[in-house]
Amino acid sequence: MANDDNILGKNIQHLREMRGETLDELGEVIHFARSTIKGYENGSRKPDPQTLNSIAKHYGKTVDELLYSDLTELSGTQMEADSIKDMLDLFQKLLPLYSSEDAMRNLNFKKGYKLCHQIMDGFSNGEVLRGTLITDTFQAFIEAFEEIECPEVAANLMWTIFVWWTQIFDVKQMMSLQSKLLSHKFNIKDYMKIKDNESDKLKEKKHGFVSDFDEVITEILKELKSDSKWSDLADYYIALKYVLAMVDSDLSPEMNSAVGMQMMLTFAKIGNPHALNFLKTSLSP
Repeated sequence: MANDDNILGKNIQHLREMRGETLDELGEVIHFARSTIKGYENGSRKPDPQTLNSIAKHYGKTVDELLYSDLTELSGTQMEADSIKDMLDLFQKLLPLYSSEDAMRNLNFKKGYKLCHQIMDGFSNGEVLRGTLITDTFQAFIEAFEEIECPEVAANLMWTIFVWWTQIFDVKQMMSLQSKLLSHKFNIKDYMKIKDNESDKLKEKKHGFVSDFDEVITEILKELKSDSKWSDLADYYIALKYVLAMVDSDLSPEMNSAVGMQMMLTFAKIGNPHALNFLKTSLSP
């Protein structure tokens, strides 16, 4: 890109197109109109330092890289690999896995824990999960739950159920939401937009999921709440259930999510580390 006075604009355009974003979508992320983004890309406008930093952060680049490096040679495969790695890191922060020496002595727990890492490996490689992988993981932990009294079993059962829940959503819609999460521009309204566009078939599937797992989840949360060291994790998952509308109540999905966010904020205020991490990871500017 020698002798090119519009390195910044071409870099922004290339990164946007590699991410599969429209001008409007990038505009939503940095809170500017599409005409402003178009101006950045064709060189007729220059972003201020704060906006430039936001764009760099959104695409996982430094400001210097945007200004001085030729990023137009960056392939879609490289971008996808970086995005998957970042998404995996985010996933691990929001849905932690647990193990202990006592728990690992149980063969079913050990099997379930290994399967969890197979799931994570699948995510990191961008693979479609094998059909029975999650159900096999769930079954292994259920059997361990009946055999031993270890909080790690209950915690990883909740992990498995939430992972299972994420597989119900439309992939393209979830990737759009993931992009906002990774750029720290996530807003609960973004999640609600996905819910507004759900088909009746998807709503029915989700309702069936909640109904099928309600009793199991209640028992798991009771187990975690009974141990003071794990009580915060139980509260976090209770709030997360509402945030993701993984509940069956008389409230609308929008109200359930709003209730969940309020719960998350309240738990964070009283020092719940999981709630604090959720807010820091998903909602920080």
